[in-house]
Amino acid sequence: MSSRKARLKRRIMQKSLLKIVLLSCLALLILGLIYQLGQNTYSAIVKLNRDIRVAEYGHMEDKLSGEAIVLNKEELASAQFEGRFENMVKDREKTSKGTLLGYYISSRGQTPLCAPISGIFMRRTDGLEEVFREINLQAVSPEIFRYQTSTVPEEKPIQAGQAVYKIVNNLEPTRLLVHFPLDNIDFDIVANQQVNVILAGKDLGMAIVKDMKKDFGEMLMILEFNDFREELLNQRYVGVELVFNSRSGYLIPEKALIERDGKKGIYCTKDEDITFKPVDIIKIKDGKAVVEGLNKNDMLVVNPSNYN
Repeated sequence: MSSRKARLKRRIMQKSLLKIVLLSCLALLILGLIYQLGQNTYSAIVKLNRDIRVAEYGHMEDKLSGEAIVLNKEELASAQFEGRFENMVKDREKTSKGTLLGYYISSRGQTPLCAPISGIFMRRTDGLEEVFREINLQAVSPEIFRYQTSTVPEEKPIQAGQAVYKIVNNLEPTRLLVHFPLDNIDFDIVANQQVNVILAGKDLGMAIVKDMKKDFGEMLMILEFNDFREELLNQRYVGVELVFNSRSGYLIPEKALIERDGKKGIYCTKDEDITFKPVDIIKIKDGKAVVEGLNKNDMLVVNPSNYN
């Protein structure tokens, strides 16, 4: 009887021990599931908060928009007495020195007029040719941009002293006199610096800063193109956009840059992996950076503080 009791007691103990083991395993399993769920939840939250963008190649530029005066070498012919001009060449036609341009007809008869220089014949004048013949920038004030043009109506007789025509020298490079408020300039401009000139969305090419001064709260500059710009023919006051210091590279938010082991770089992600990629910083402006060292279609982590 006592041996049966002992066996029964052993069975009860074995069942209790087995139950404890099973409960412990179940507890460990539940803890493992909770831990994994926490990890998955954390990863999901991180992924949701991860700001990822594709690396894009582009340009960063310093720009100024303002008014410009077109300065060309112009030879003006003025009437000595009242009359009218009958031109033999078309407006904007290229002529050589000595070419017969037409006849000036007055009460004194018919006088042939020939081209004094080679260039482009312009019947229309604006009355500012002599004003802008020779510009001394140091003597110029912003008031010059308020000068009014004055044309001679072709249907009316030309009075003594009024312009008959002009020849624009297309062998001389076109110049621009430009001005901008100093408050609009947050970068350095130096003499002989190259500038890209944009007119009404059209790229006119590069010009050089030939002269410059700061006065009257403004920056005034004389720009010179490499050659004559026919797009500006017969124009005096134009709105232009100047592009300085253009830099090319991968454009990224400045906040995406971090420093590790003394090197600047950015986190890139691929699938679940996040790696640090060192970059060379070319330029930083207005919260953006131009860098080298990335590859096209790199996936950039823009909020790296989550991974520091």
